[in-house]
Amino acid sequence: MEGSILLRRLMLLVPVLFGMSVMSFLLIHLVPGDVVTTIAGAEIAPDSEEAQNIRRSLNLDKPLVTQYLLWIFGVVRGDLGYSLIGKVSVAGEILSHLPVTLVLTAMALGISVVVGIPAGVLASNRRGRISDVLLRIASLAGMAVPTFFASVSAILFFSLFAPSVRLFNTIDFGEDPWAGITTLFLPACILSLSSASTIMRYTRGAMLEVMREQHIQTARAKGAGPLRILLRHGLRSALLPVVTASGLIAAHLISGVVVVEEVFGLPGMGQLMLSAISTRDYTLVQGTVLTIGAMVVLINLVVDLTYHLLDPRI
Repeated sequence: MEGSILLRRLMLLVPVLFGMSVMSFLLIHLVPGDVVTTIAGAEIAPDSEEAQNIRRSLNLDKPLVTQYLLWIFGVVRGDLGYSLIGKVSVAGEILSHLPVTLVLTAMALGISVVVGIPAGVLASNRRGRISDVLLRIASLAGMAVPTFFASVSAILFFSLFAPSVRLFNTIDFGEDPWAGITTLFLPACILSLSSASTIMRYTRGAMLEVMREQHIQTARAKGAGPLRILLRHGLRSALLPVVTASGLIAAHLISGVVVVEEVFGLPGMGQLMLSAISTRDYTLVQGTVLTIGAMVVLINLVVDLTYHLLDPRI
């Protein structure tokens, strides 16, 4: 049964990945300007022999469908082409920047879950009391503060009041993984502000709804303790909407990574994509957009499977 569900989910990914690959491919044709001008400079004539050679080397002289097929076959083989500016492998550039983004996103999601779920449970259990009010105010503040503002504010705060804290260390997970993780801790906390607040509010709402259901009243009548009812019967049932929210939040975190990486100078996918956009490096933009999109799709797949594990009826 589980195998058939996984197969169905994987089959549903095919049209999504196809549409995403088409959109990524069309980026090079929809953006203003000429690829040849980006590579050779504005002084080259569009109809010159050098320009034609560049177009042939990039398969731009072929029909659009043929260009897409050649490109997607290369993607399947792991060949995303070469950077127009740096003349290096796009796949190599992505692989060198991907670990920072993955670790940063995972840390931010972990912080969001560790903070958001207990805060939501506490707020629901203390409904209407001062702790509930304070937690809801904190969650509203966390959702309202823009990521870039929180990032800049954190840098200014530590620069003024804790200058000994090094915020811009070199990250090398192969040489010193712990140093890399500690460097990413503050950016991960900033990135998790909004998501932890969202998870807290989802958890609180789900817990309030679940605690009114009949099976909770039955557990109370059987003499189950308050903590057992709260965690075993209440939280377990309330996790379904929280898991759904966590999947959406993880996708949101990947998009928020772009801002945090740029502000903190982290060598991740977000900074790589912004650099490629600013230099009009179309092939690198294609590769980064496709990779980030694939990450979002895979996260949604994991959420679907987790949802089924929590409730096999779905």
